[in-house]
Amino acid sequence: MGQEHRRATRFNVSMAVTLILRDTKNRLALADPVMGSLVDISLYGARLSVPHIRTGNYHLFYTCREEGDRLVIPAHPVWFDHVLSGPAKHFELGLEFLIPPEDSNIARLHAFLAIHPSLEGGWLKRLFRLG
Repeated sequence: MGQEHRRATRFNVSMAVTLILRDTKNRLALADPVMGSLVDISLYGARLSVPHIRTGNYHLFYTCREEGDRLVIPAHPVWFDHVLSGPAKHFELGLEFLIPPEDSNIARLHAFLAIHPSLEGGWLKRLFRLG
């Protein structure tokens, strides 16, 4: 396997997330939400763990590849893996943010995490350079 070349450092995190597959034109939900957890994050993307990658008639990876008061950061999947080791088999999904690190939505993520001390570990201070 080739060596990975990351644009930014990834920091471990454990945070519940809900993935909602939406029609980008009408903003309507296309299928039931998928619950998962955020595994790591960088300025450019994140890694998620989800129990399945199909919801209704849609596949989270392939359906979202073409399109890409809660915090919403647009992202599209760039890789997935089926993890068969360990007690709970699950999928991991790598996301790339579709907005640059200086976007206001990233600033909102920074502000949200800054006011939640239980989420603000050393990784967060290094990622967003919190005071």
